[in-house]
Amino acid sequence: MLRAFNKLLVQRFYSVKTAKKDAKKYTDTINLPKTKFPNRLTQGKREEQERHILESKLAAAYAYQQQHKQQPGFVLHDGPPYANGQLHMGHAVNKILKDITLRQRVAHGQQVNYIPGWDCHGLPIELKATNAATGEQSALQIRQKCRAFALETITSQQQEFRSWGILASWQPEHIYLTFRPDFIANQLHMFHKLFKSGLVYRDLKPVYWSPSSKTALAEAELEYDAHFKSPSLYVRFALNALPAVPAAEGKRIYALVWTTTPWTLPSNQAICYNSSLEYVLVKLPQRSTDELYLIAAALLEDFERTTQLQCEPVARLPGSTLSACSYQHPIDKTQTGLPFFEASHVQDSKGTGLVHTAPAHGPDDFLISLAQQLPVKCFVDEAGIYTEQAPEFLRGQVVLEQGNPLVLQHLGEDVVHVSQFEHSYPIDWRTKQPVIIRASEQWFINTERLKAPAATALEQVEIYPRVNAEASKKAMLTQLAKRPYWCISRQRAWGVPIPVLYRKDNKQVVLHEALIEHLCSLLQQQGNMDFWWSTPLEELLPAALLEQLDCKVEQLVKGSDIFDIWFDSGSTWSAVLKNEQQVADLYLEGYDQFTGWFQSSLLTSIAARNCAPYKALFVHGFTVDEEGHKMSKSLGNVISPKDITKKYGTDALRWWVASHGTQHMSITVSDKLLHQAAENLSKVRGTLRYLNGVLSLSSTQQLSAAGQDESYLNKYLLHSLLDFEQEIQRLYNAYEYNRVVASIQTFIANQVSGIYVHLIKDRLYCGNQQQLQAIVGTLGHCYKQLCKALWPITPFLIEESWSYYDGTGSAFHEHTVHALPTWRNEQAAQIVNTALDIKRAVNQQAGDVNSWQLAVSINCDTLEQQKLLLPLQGQLDVSLNNTELCELLQLGANARGDLLTLRRHLK
Repeated sequence: MLRAFNKLLVQRFYSVKTAKKDAKKYTDTINLPKTKFPNRLTQGKREEQERHILESKLAAAYAYQQQHKQQPGFVLHDGPPYANGQLHMGHAVNKILKDITLRQRVAHGQQVNYIPGWDCHGLPIELKATNAATGEQSALQIRQKCRAFALETITSQQQEFRSWGILASWQPEHIYLTFRPDFIANQLHMFHKLFKSGLVYRDLKPVYWSPSSKTALAEAELEYDAHFKSPSLYVRFALNALPAVPAAEGKRIYALVWTTTPWTLPSNQAICYNSSLEYVLVKLPQRSTDELYLIAAALLEDFERTTQLQCEPVARLPGSTLSACSYQHPIDKTQTGLPFFEASHVQDSKGTGLVHTAPAHGPDDFLISLAQQLPVKCFVDEAGIYTEQAPEFLRGQVVLEQGNPLVLQHLGEDVVHVSQFEHSYPIDWRTKQPVIIRASEQWFINTERLKAPAATALEQVEIYPRVNAEASKKAMLTQLAKRPYWCISRQRAWGVPIPVLYRKDNKQVVLHEALIEHLCSLLQQQGNMDFWWSTPLEELLPAALLEQLDCKVEQLVKGSDIFDIWFDSGSTWSAVLKNEQQVADLYLEGYDQFTGWFQSSLLTSIAARNCAPYKALFVHGFTVDEEGHKMSKSLGNVISPKDITKKYGTDALRWWVASHGTQHMSITVSDKLLHQAAENLSKVRGTLRYLNGVLSLSSTQQLSAAGQDESYLNKYLLHSLLDFEQEIQRLYNAYEYNRVVASIQTFIANQVSGIYVHLIKDRLYCGNQQQLQAIVGTLGHCYKQLCKALWPITPFLIEESWSYYDGTGSAFHEHTVHALPTWRNEQAAQIVNTALDIKRAVNQQAGDVNSWQLAVSINCDTLEQQKLLLPLQGQLDVSLNNTELCELLQLGANARGDLLTLRRHLK
């Protein structure tokens, strides 16, 4: 089809005579792009430029879009960060992803609603604020220190969030803080509403308890130590009898029980078994021949392997026969007739098939106690120390330190085997110390009533990224289903007090709407809830209120618990979204919030109004170093966002977040990736600078001239821009920001730089006015579409570039850019793509030879190909060098003679 001829087109003659300098500047005779938009900025100049853009352009963007963009709006509800320290890379990922999400909506003409907030209560802040304090501090002293610390931290964090260009109104009245009076009042009213409906109640239940923090903890406040070592104890419980087993007559019978918490044995109240399992009586030759031991048959081999004790089976019996058994307490010898109970949580996967049951120290144990009316005996105080009610040898001892060895010592011969067991164990997420399960009087939300409607609502929620959507939804539903209850009370000073009174004589709860209204009135007057701790009840409760409560003040006592911070943050939808029926379009947080804020928000919203507070969830991962290690000060691998923005600029940080923050659960932070982000951004800046220079060749009012241009290359780029806009919007809407970045880079490298800009240079530099206006018009549309695609990710760069393009001083966000449907031109795309295929063939045959020096004859293989190429060439079988096909193939423009010939279709 293609024949290329290498011709010597120009003869060169040389002279040693010095040529006179032509006074005329030939650059003035061609249309060279010109712009003052700098190709690069020094660090100091960049910081100055960012501050200027922030104050002059970005600061007003949120208010502008609220007034000018279209409804219905897009609501992103901000999950509040803790006000407890400096910002880290996790904050940067979260806030910048939210900002990209909002900006892309604004760029497409939609109004957004975003109110940033802070979580101001809880143990993390209390620990930071009181870290340097010595001696006992009153609740008021702690609260004052925490409030001051939180306010200082909020100011610092807000300044840094703002420096990242986060689209929001940062005025005090446009942010939310969980310690503000209006937020607390809303929370108190919600608590009372749930209490009246029976969804909130007070009860004695086992909960995760942190002795190091002296408070109950929620699941979301736990971490797990995968290498925690506990005792692995096989202990015997002496049975009173084993009915209907002849082999047991005249023998001492013991139940074999396995536990990793010997310290809980003083609280034992029952042994649980599974009636569907088969049990076996065995002799242990290492022990007395008068002793028989009861164990599940399926676990006998595991017992022998673990203990290295040989067993001789004597008799087998079905689990159903154990219901009539009773036993003697291994420590408290006064308890001689303790029961056996059937329980489904007993399995044959580990242990002995017989489970030590202490209702004060286990959820399953507690449920058994409720069903069987067992006493809940708790001998452990809030510091994890045995109380005066414990056996004498344990009183005053720390359960997780001396507790286990002292119990083992006391058991003596009843210890059949003990070793160490390494397993995953819950620890306090703040103090990093182990927790225990301990029964205490707490406030709970009745999750059993909420699970079914919450699961139904969750099924309608979209989850992104879509690649993990099904697994993520399944994980959240599983968490929801297995959650036994939600403890919403804490035993700390820094938080919202649970607004209840108790009768001194019977601990009955006293809660009335009038009490809530009175407390909210005092809250608005004083600006905080410190009065709950500082004001005596005699002064706190007026006579009229006492009359409504039908109590005398001396009969009452104030509650000392505060709300769990997950109840604080879980109720933010109610305070921030205002409208009772308003639901956020999106919650966007890290994947750990499936067990945290996503779930607490869902449960409170279902409880209060029977619907989810969000339509969609977008989940991101956590930052790690290049070795995959979690970033921490102790490892010395922390990279601060401030250091990144100082070295590379804010947009480089944002580019890195967009490139790496959405597709992996581990988001790698490294100097290599950040340097790569800065380099990629520099290339984008170069393209924008070139476009700025071209656009300066004509006034913006003349850009519409592109619509009348007959150049197929112009039509091709406009057609590509339409596809580009649709693809970018699709990727943005799917929250695939890494693919947005990749698509922008590919479009710039290929359609813009590699094809259009490369091929139109001659026409741009030396074409007539009509050709120039058409190119400028086409590239003007290209520039606007690139700005629209890039602005959500790199707003500083786009606003800077736009200031050189738009002489009116307006900001980019004040404009709405749309590709026109009339740009759709499939024929132009086919024509140009056909020519580009031939161009690749020419380049392959030309090798190292400059294509401008080639004479080419194109023999069309098909009539279709001939029809596609003819509009670019004009005539068949005639050699030409000034056609658009010449321009596309880069042939003959600088040569003498007719060098390009389009031959007829060869049949």
